Amino acid sequence: MNRIRGLTRWLAVGGLLAAGLTPAAAQAHTPAPQPAMSCHPFVILSAYGTNESSDSQHRWGDVGVNNNYIWGLKKALSQHGYGGANLDGDSNVLPDATVDIRNVDYPAAPDLWPPTFTGYMDSMNRGRDEIVREVRWYSDNCGGTTTVILVGYSQGAEAVKNALSEPGLQSVESEVGAIVDIADPSRDNGQAGMAQDGQMRTLDANLRPASASVADGGLFERRPVPGVFAGFIGGGRYFDVCRTDDHVCNRPGAVGSDWLKQFGDSLPQHTQYGTANDENAPASEITSAAVNTAVQHHVSQTGTGGVGALTCDQKGETDPLGAAAIQAACGVIARPTWYTWGGGHSVSPPRATYGSVDKSDPVRSANDPQHLGFDCSGFIRYVYYVAAGYDIIGDTTADGNFKAPWNVRITPAQGIGALRPGDVLFFGSATYVHHTALYLGQGVIAEARQSGEYIRVSNLSDHADYAGAIRVSGAGGGGGPNSTWGTGVRTHTSPSVSAPVYTTLPGPTGIRIDCQEHAESVTAEGYTNDVWSHLPDLGGSWVSNIYVKGPGWLPNIPACDGTQPSGGSQSTWGTDVRVHSLASVSAPVVATISTPTAVTVQCQEHAESVTAEGVTNDAWSYIPDYGGYVSNIYMKGDAWLAGVPTCDGGVAGGGGNHMTWGTDVNLHTAPSSTSDQAGRLAGPTAVRIDCQVHGQSVTAEGYTNDGWSHLPDYNGWISNIYVKGEPWLTDVPACDGGQTGGQNNDGNQRQIWATNVNVRADTTTAAAVVTTIAAPTVVTIKCQWHGSPVTDQGYTNDGWSYLPDYNGWVSNIYIKGPAWLDGINECTAPPHSS
Repeated sequence: MNRIRGLTRWLAVGGLLAAGLTPAAAQAHTPAPQPAMSCHPFVILSAYGTNESSDSQHRWGDVGVNNNYIWGLKKALSQHGYGGANLDGDSNVLPDATVDIRNVDYPAAPDLWPPTFTGYMDSMNRGRDEIVREVRWYSDNCGGTTTVILVGYSQGAEAVKNALSEPGLQSVESEVGAIVDIADPSRDNGQAGMAQDGQMRTLDANLRPASASVADGGLFERRPVPGVFAGFIGGGRYFDVCRTDDHVCNRPGAVGSDWLKQFGDSLPQHTQYGTANDENAPASEITSAAVNTAVQHHVSQTGTGGVGALTCDQKGETDPLGAAAIQAACGVIARPTWYTWGGGHSVSPPRATYGSVDKSDPVRSANDPQHLGFDCSGFIRYVYYVAAGYDIIGDTTADGNFKAPWNVRITPAQGIGALRPGDVLFFGSATYVHHTALYLGQGVIAEARQSGEYIRVSNLSDHADYAGAIRVSGAGGGGGPNSTWGTGVRTHTSPSVSAPVYTTLPGPTGIRIDCQEHAESVTAEGYTNDVWSHLPDLGGSWVSNIYVKGPGWLPNIPACDGTQPSGGSQSTWGTDVRVHSLASVSAPVVATISTPTAVTVQCQEHAESVTAEGVTNDAWSYIPDYGGYVSNIYMKGDAWLAGVPTCDGGVAGGGGNHMTWGTDVNLHTAPSSTSDQAGRLAGPTAVRIDCQVHGQSVTAEGYTNDGWSHLPDYNGWISNIYVKGEPWLTDVPACDGGQTGGQNNDGNQRQIWATNVNVRADTTTAAAVVTTIAAPTVVTIKCQWHGSPVTDQGYTNDGWSYLPDYNGWVSNIYIKGPAWLDGINECTAPPHSS
């Protein structure tokens, strides 16, 4: 207590004088009279920090951090249909009838002011008691129709934290929809249940995601969040924000004799947590997540969305496929799930992936590489994959999906009355579509809108450029487990090139084939084949197998006369083996294999560990004939099946010649813990390592090591500190071809992915070729530069990297990673080779 009073006396005198405030000015900052409490669907109850003011012109703290987060909560609530008119962030604008904003009526005082309170702790306790009183008032008077969102900063955050531990508040905990605490001086980093889904956010000096030790925490008594509010793996209502350099909430180690100096040194950081109107600030992400949780809590408590609310559910009659897609979409939204640029693409089968930075919007998308989620077309692709049991949409953009040959289309001229739930909507123009969403009915959509936001429910009227819709259940489109190759491939109304053309596929397209038969021979590219495949989703048309990837007669597809598939090269064992829609025992069961059966395995991946018959294995096999996954524990053969590729396109054999240890081990895009996350190993995992380098030093469990191993099956790097064996693995070569690490192994190493890549004298495609890199190779990069754009594989990129070992430049389009490589400096002078 004496320490706290000494601190607050320093704040009151030294801190206020340094800020240009006199004691008299500080004394004048008193809470404004609060309006009478009343029942609203949502109430934001704000406990502001020391000397954050409130007066008759402002309904909440008009300076400092609280206002930033209240503005973010207002904006996020409006996106759910509450308080939709007030998006300007002006604290003078009053909320509407669906949202009330209130200050906690307490002094928020340092030790000396106001004179009626003796100190910080008395003030904090007053705030704690007032929070409990107000929440209980809503419980007693509103009949469960009001959901409270608590916001606290600094002293206010401690008051909120202490209130959560009070039995009087826990007895009415159902009134609280979410809690947001910023710079909490009683922060406890040992919150395992919160760290799972980003509810505990630690930021660096640039307000980017960072990490903190469990031993770090608040400057005062560190108080854990009660389990009823923290929850586990997404179930919690408590959200926490702290900067690593703010020692008020992240004081390293135990509190020592220099605690007052640590506090004083942290004051500039302690007050900087984003700008009120900055949509890209961390406040936007935290408030969006908190509101998403609060709205779901409100709906579950009240049984209704309330006034103006947008709920995720089917709004009207539809077909079974559309209904299943809506159910899958609402499951994604309920988790919740981030929008992330590029999320859900370049994987088979579809699933959430880490995103990348959008060059057209680099600020908003800066955190997408750390977010696991979907972009707009990846979201639609995934929900219809879950609904149909196969990739019916295909791995395409919104524009590509719009232009695919769908049988049932709804034009803008037909109006939204022609739509039904489950239809896929498009936005843009007839020549170019930039966005897609799922129709829920009654003018409501589910969409992955933009970076920095969760996938959510919106009004169709939010978009002014509706361009039409397609009905997936009407067949057609570009999805399916098989694929064509080439451009301009025609499908015919019968299995003959002389039959009428049904449609033309402009490029490689995913297709669903229900049967095949021998018919007219076709010769192309030096091959002749008489087999044709029947495409039920493309009007029952036919395509020559010469244009379908695979052998002349496709395995596991029956003849159209009823012949069944002949099995495959792998086999299950045991009885009643379940096939799941995803690689998890908790995923829906899509089929049961009753007896040992020969099956075709398309690919395999490391996912959820399964234990049976005394064996544990985290590998899963994707079986296309059943449209789902089987744990490799039920597949005959090794734990990792020999000769079967990984589902992310890696080479075969990913089971591993080495073993990791520990849980939730992060993989990175470069040999540096500050580079983007490339994946995560949930538990000890067998991995395949092709080479290692000396990179950034990592310290864990009392050990320090700069060795990093490259995992080709994950396209990522892992610190050797998490790989069983010596710090430098004795049986693994250096990535430069040596045996002991080489001279050029450092954090600037990256992977060339293509073959015969030209290294040029400068950053233009017209420059002289210095040398050619014949095969995928690890290279050292000195710096990068924006040069002439290069287009390949359907992507365009103007980034170029200088390779000092080759004395030349390579387009970033041939280097694994984002378009502009993270962790690589921009060159300080125009490019030239020397």
